[in-house]
Amino acid sequence: MSTAASRKKVKFVAGISVIVVCVLYLVVSGFQNTAIYFFTVSELEARETEFVGQRIKLAGKVVPGSIRSVEGQRLIEFEIWEPPEEQQVSQVSISGKRLIRYRGIVPDTFKDEADVVLEGVTGQDGMFVADTLLAKCPSKYEGKSYDEMKEVHGGSDRT
Repeated sequence: MSTAASRKKVKFVAGISVIVVCVLYLVVSGFQNTAIYFFTVSELEARETEFVGQRIKLAGKVVPGSIRSVEGQRLIEFEIWEPPEEQQVSQVSISGKRLIRYRGIVPDTFKDEADVVLEGVTGQDGMFVADTLLAKCPSKYEGKSYDEMKEVHGGSDRT
């Protein structure tokens, strides 16, 4: 009986080990598939060759007057850049512009000088082909302080 019990223990431990290994494999492979680098325009310029063909997120500001749409298609091309005041102090050069191609529905908040976050791939030609476009809301939607609200609404304190 002791050999039958030890065989059951071995089978049980082997079964649990297989399950644990499978779960770990799924977690690690899932993380690798969803892990994505996030760059600003100047950061991507510095390391572009490392990430050609790899999926990344890219943040920048839409260059005024650069938005061009293709008639009859949901395709737009535009440029983004990183204004000097937003670059890190250690970066000496002013950021260049990055050409973007996006196909899809354009958010209402997308316009000249909008802050955008894109997800896609940089091609060999340097064009960033995005399949996700997020435009940040303009600062006019940010909350105002109590004192600012009083000024706007002719404010005296009502008690």
